[in-house]
Amino acid sequence: MPAEIVGEIFGGIFRIISRIFIEIILEILIKGAGFLICKPFNSDVEPDGFFVLIIGLLFWVLLIFIGISAYDFFVIDSCLDSGGKYDYDSSECVH
Repeated sequence: MPAEIVGEIFGGIFRIISRIFIEIILEILIKGAGFLICKPFNSDVEPDGFFVLIIGLLFWVLLIFIGISAYDFFVIDSCLDSGGKYDYDSSECVH
C-alpha cells in the first residue's frame, strides 16, 4: 500500500514535469522562435506546423554553434591579450 502511494506521487510529479517541459521547451522556445522567423516571409504561416518546428530547431542549433565558437574566440583572445601564446594542439594558454 505505501509503495503504491509513493509510485502514484512520483508518477504525478513526472507527468507534471513532462508537461511543463513540452509546453516551455517545445511550444514556446522552439515553435515560437520558428514562427517569429517564418512570419515575415509568409503571412499565413501555421504556428503549429512542421516547417515552423524545423526552422525553430535549426535556429537553436545555429545559436548554440555560434555561442560555442564565440566562447572559443574569447578564450583565445584573452590568452593573447594577457601576453601568452595559445597552443591550439592542447587547447591551452602558454605564458
